[in-house]
Amino acid sequence: MEQLKRILYVDDDPSICELVELSFEISGDIELRVCQSGEQALKQVEYFDAQLVVIDVNMPDMDGPTTVASLGQKGFRIPVIFATAETSPEIHQQLRNMGSLDILVKPFNPLTLRQRLSEIWNSSAGAC
Repeated sequence: MEQLKRILYVDDDPSICELVELSFEISGDIELRVCQSGEQALKQVEYFDAQLVVIDVNMPDMDGPTTVASLGQKGFRIPVIFATAETSPEIHQQLRNMGSLDILVKPFNPLTLRQRLSEIWNSSAGAC
């Protein structure tokens, strides 16, 4: 099983992006690249060899599902975790049906985020 080393995190909220960056700076064992829009993510994925994309569902201009679909159309097959404040089991199932490994419910604890993403990665390694 390949160890998780590179994550692309996409969220339009600058304060969430800052919290995520700080949580990964502490551990230092995973390289994190942060984007604040779907368009930025589509450009960044060309240069950053992400193993995992964590992406906000609701963003202006290009939402998370549209961004993920665009990545697939461009030939990128990167595992995805959707981040959302939505708690509806039906919505979570729809996101899983789009190929999400899991759902990261906001607000999340930035102190345990790296560990949580690693757990999801490790538990889904057989499915990737």
